[in-house]
Order: sequence, then C-alpha cells, then structure tokens
Amino acid sequence: MRILISVNDDKVNRELHLVRNILKDVYEIVEIFKPLLNKMLKMEEADQYVKDGTLEKVASLFGDISFLCKEIENESPLNISLDNLGN
Repeated sequence: MRILISVNDDKVNRELHLVRNILKDVYEIVEIFKPLLNKMLKMEEADQYVKDGTLEKVASLFGDISFLCKEIENESPLNISLDNLGN
C-alpha cells in the first residue's frame, strides 16, 4: 500500500505553481497561434521545415518540457512515499 505524506514547503509549492503556470501559458500560446500555424504549414516553404526536422524538434522540445515538469513534481519533497521509508 502506498500512502503519500504531504510536506508543507512553501518554496517547493511556489516553484511547482510557477512551472504549472509556464506550461499553461505555453499551451495557450500554441492554441492562439494554431490557426496561423495551420495556414503556414500549407505554404510551400513549410515543406523545408518538415523535411529538415524543425517541426519534429519543436514537438520534441515541448514534450521534454512537459516531462521535466512532471519529474520536478514527482521528485519534490511534497510527495514522500511510506514505501520509500521502509514501511
């Protein structure tokens, strides 16, 4: 059985809140520009970005950011598992 104990740490809570806000803002920016991006991708010049891997790299970077933010959250002292304490 895994039980999580919440540790009150204002600094870590603030950092996690900031990371969540960054991710939400990035998502909102992408959503706002989505119609423009769709039009741009239909342009002939966009083929170069598809072929040279630029778009794939951008998608990968967004995935990396999301993964790193989850790692920060999972490794924070806010979530201590009793399994890790030997219970």
